[in-house]
Amino acid sequence: MQIKKYKFKVALLSAIFFLSGCSQSFLDTTPEGSIPVDSFYKTDADAKGAVLGVYDILQSMYAYDWDSMWMLKTLLSDEIYTGGGHRGDQPPYEEINEFRYSSSNPVITWLFQMSYWGIYRANLVIANIKPESDAKKQAIAEAKSLRAMLYFDLVTLWGQVPLVTEPASSPDQYNQPRAKVADIWAQIEKDLNEAIPDLPLKSQQSAADKVRVSKGMAQAMLGKSLLYEKKYADAAAEFQKVIDSGEYGLISDYSQVLRKGQEFGKESLFEISYSAEKNYDWGNFQWGNNGRNTESNIHWQLCGPRGDGWFDGGNTGLVAGWGFAYPQKSLWNAYTAANDTVRRNAAMMSEDQLIAHGGKLRNADQGNSYPWECEGYVRLKYGSWADESNTSATSVKELNYATNVRLMRYADVLLMAAEAYNRSGQDGKALPLINQVRARVNLPALTSSGDQLFADIKNERRLELSFEGVRFQDLVRWGDAKSVLADQGKMIPEGTFTNGQEDYMSISGAGFKDKNVLLPIPEQEISVNPQSSQNDGY
Repeated sequence: MQIKKYKFKVALLSAIFFLSGCSQSFLDTTPEGSIPVDSFYKTDADAKGAVLGVYDILQSMYAYDWDSMWMLKTLLSDEIYTGGGHRGDQPPYEEINEFRYSSSNPVITWLFQMSYWGIYRANLVIANIKPESDAKKQAIAEAKSLRAMLYFDLVTLWGQVPLVTEPASSPDQYNQPRAKVADIWAQIEKDLNEAIPDLPLKSQQSAADKVRVSKGMAQAMLGKSLLYEKKYADAAAEFQKVIDSGEYGLISDYSQVLRKGQEFGKESLFEISYSAEKNYDWGNFQWGNNGRNTESNIHWQLCGPRGDGWFDGGNTGLVAGWGFAYPQKSLWNAYTAANDTVRRNAAMMSEDQLIAHGGKLRNADQGNSYPWECEGYVRLKYGSWADESNTSATSVKELNYATNVRLMRYADVLLMAAEAYNRSGQDGKALPLINQVRARVNLPALTSSGDQLFADIKNERRLELSFEGVRFQDLVRWGDAKSVLADQGKMIPEGTFTNGQEDYMSISGAGFKDKNVLLPIPEQEISVNPQSSQNDGY
């Protein structure tokens, strides 16, 4: 089934930003093309249009120029190197990947701000729409679910942050103190519990509405939140509702879980949709605050293997990109140690495998070197696949990737449920769930229990969910980040060779430190909000 891609329109929301509190002046006249707030939020169509404005923020957060939430989360993990054309290509990314960032890092700042833009739009929906029809109740439920998702990332990445649940009606209301972590989790739970009854099952959604939050996604998000809070029995109960619903399942071919053919398929609980139909080229593409071209996902071009004489995909179907996010060899080794060749070969490709497909990774004109920060591997999950982009012209192709970002899929639910059961002393219920995930990739069933099973679940999550933006938050919540990431970024591959061995550059100040369990509150936030404060160590 061909799923219609939403182009999330928010033009009709423009008037919302003309908030009350303005003096009687030229603003007494409604600006042409805008809709006064008191004239909006009346119909079911208004409700749907308003909540789509929140989805628009998510779409921007995962493919807005360089500042992508996927990149932030993945750079913080032990899965990728920054890459690019050379050292200093993108210093903010390098700072994140090497744990050298400060409170002025623009990527961290931008994503913190965008999270609150999304929360603001969700608050407008919740405050202004009356639950007079099923459609309006659903819109409110979606807004609460999306607000919960945004606060989930804020509290797990930044810790104590302002908890804002109503639209501000005056400038001083924007200055909020940082809430207690427990209060943020309580709000997330409240939002999701209130949303679930008014959301449809995935099977009840039309093809065009598959982009919207379903009951299963909200239940899974509630389970995930409870898991992070270490409320293991409660988390297991929520995940079991998703499992028992019969709405989801594992597809047979792991290599296709993130590919276009499986968008909104049976394994997908929620994903952010993109389109290749805009036909962007360098004449109509806009960077920065003057324009947002977020209907296509430019990040897969950004993260494709570096061209310029290095990468040739042969018959793999991969095309060259700008060389960011090369896989770390340690991940290849982890797959190999687990005898997990199915997922290894679906997640990444070695130089030898690439050559066997008629491709190459070295540049003869550059001393037969690898690209910068490449250890001889290219990423296949969320790869720069030619058949997921508009291929009418090279300049068009690289700006028009339609690859959706999966924020939750069923394998993740099974592994989180297994963890929740294990941590609540119910290994008999945990084992069948993790073994479902392993059976798909031809791995033997586990029989472990207790802490050993917990260790097995941790490793299974690393191998199953690589490059999907969950690794760093997992390591932090398990208390493993300091040991696993202690040397992150201290030695980075240069791509050149001496006596047959790749050269590495030593980076001063790199590596995970105690303060890195949380990101810094952006300096800009502290400068404009006198009630804010900074996380320890920054």
